[in-house]
Amino acid sequence: MEDAYARSVAEVLDFFRVDPTKGLTDNQVVQHARHFGKNGLLLLSYLSQVIAGICVLVWIVNIGNFRDPSHGGFLRGAIHYLKIAVALAVAAIPEGLPAVVTTCLALGTEQMAWLNAIVRSLPSVETLGCTTVICSDRTGTLTTNMMSVSKICVVNYTQHGPLVAEYGVNGTTYAPDGIIFDSSGIQLEFPAQLPCLLHIAMCSALCNESVLQCNPEKGNYEKIGKPTEVALRVLAEKVRLPGFDSMPSALNILSKHDQASYCNHYWKS
Repeated sequence: MEDAYARSVAEVLDFFRVDPTKGLTDNQVVQHARHFGKNGLLLLSYLSQVIAGICVLVWIVNIGNFRDPSHGGFLRGAIHYLKIAVALAVAAIPEGLPAVVTTCLALGTEQMAWLNAIVRSLPSVETLGCTTVICSDRTGTLTTNMMSVSKICVVNYTQHGPLVAEYGVNGTTYAPDGIIFDSSGIQLEFPAQLPCLLHIAMCSALCNESVLQCNPEKGNYEKIGKPTEVALRVLAEKVRLPGFDSMPSALNILSKHDQASYCNHYWKS
């Protein structure tokens, strides 16, 4: 087996005129393959024309034998010698023709790959085929159909006039896990201790008709209702409850289904 493989490699290297002691780069291999493919196509074209000509010639030469009584008629004699011509054409096909055709197809596939016309990852094609709704805004940006609160602006009135305070909210999904930080980027350990954030959380929980629930099969959170109301409900969960310094550690004891709306149920009760 090893000797046969070595002979095959030697024949290929000799056909490509490649020195086995020297390495080949990818570009050199592609150039050799293209040269081999072009020559193979030209040879295949000439060979097909020659074979077709010989077959037609053989059939024409035997026209006088079409009326042989052994064939049972002129039409049957013509079909008989046509079969002989086709058999001659099949016998004339060389053993290397499948390799030539495979090389030509590979070169065509390579050109299609350069044009990004071939998909190498089948799961992406399957996902696109199973897609029923593609959500995009007016600018054409694809979205995940999930809304989340990213910034909170509060107007505080002081002696010098109104002062705007900004708070950032981390998290872009419906998961009730996120960090709230002030305008300087410092994380708020207990955001519910700030009256402004506490009242916003209360309004978000009470004036809300949506439902946030956990899907155990998919392992994510799903909504029932409008995305805007769900985003406010998630904000109420991120603000937490006042007066509970151990709130984050206490929530870890609950299941994900209970964590999804624990603070909202507290405010409604």
